[in-house]
Amino acid sequence: MKPNFNQTAITYGVITGLIFLAINFGAWALADTPTYVSALGITTFIPYVIVLLIVGGIRLRKQNENLMTFSEALKFTFLAYVIYALIEAIGNYVLYAIVDPDLTAKVLEITLQKTQKMMEAFGASEQQMEEAISKAQKEPQTTSFKQVFVGLGTSLIWNFIKSLLISVIIRREPKFEDQL
Repeated sequence: MKPNFNQTAITYGVITGLIFLAINFGAWALADTPTYVSALGITTFIPYVIVLLIVGGIRLRKQNENLMTFSEALKFTFLAYVIYALIEAIGNYVLYAIVDPDLTAKVLEITLQKTQKMMEAFGASEQQMEEAISKAQKEPQTTSFKQVFVGLGTSLIWNFIKSLLISVIIRREPKFEDQL
């Protein structure tokens, strides 16, 4: 029986989305804002979604007689990423706009402090630091649905690029001799 690529993609999208929610809300609930920001910064660099999609794609390929076209792999990975991104966007909106409406301003303030320290370490001039801080302070102090929607669109573009790369890794096309 041929595996259901769409159902598997939805399953992996939900699993990775729930992992994101656990990390995001867990860090928010268990720590103060500076620690929350640091935890999110660290988890951004942990490629758990990529690893899970590679593992899931290889498992899916094995269920399909160890064959998966690039097209099938791309459909699997990108659909999983779309589901993940939707869960991420909804989770962020709920946390930043409903649960803790002051969180955006708190995170922005911490980000400004870290940016200033980083610029000082790299030897930026006082004028450059003032310009960067002034620009950042003009950012909205609350999270709106529009911001989340724009962020979702940007995220989907990057996720499509990651899907292309993962698909190259997990695909296994039939050999030419097999097609005769």
